[in-house]
Amino acid sequence: MRVRVNHDKLNEVKDKLKPATTIWALLGIIFFFFVPEIVAFFWGDQINEYFKSLSHLYQNPVMQKLCVETGEMFSENSFLNIMIGIGFVFWWYYERRKTSHS
Repeated sequence: MRVRVNHDKLNEVKDKLKPATTIWALLGIIFFFFVPEIVAFFWGDQINEYFKSLSHLYQNPVMQKLCVETGEMFSENSFLNIMIGIGFVFWWYYERRKTSHS
């Protein structure tokens, strides 16, 4: 459903804010949503161990906790992140198809 407002300036701004369906948008979706999950799947335990060993270098307990929590983020896969990425890929594909047929 497309909402058209009867104000030319507002429609012009809305059209400028709409993301482009270029190959750069697709690469951005892949690198932001899928690559971190692939890295976490294959090397999550090693990254977690690295951050745990890094936390021992800091005297500040806040920094120690931050290092441990950062490492734990890599040891868990986020299926929500993958599903959002898949949704964006579908959106990119259908928007690209729609603009190429127009």
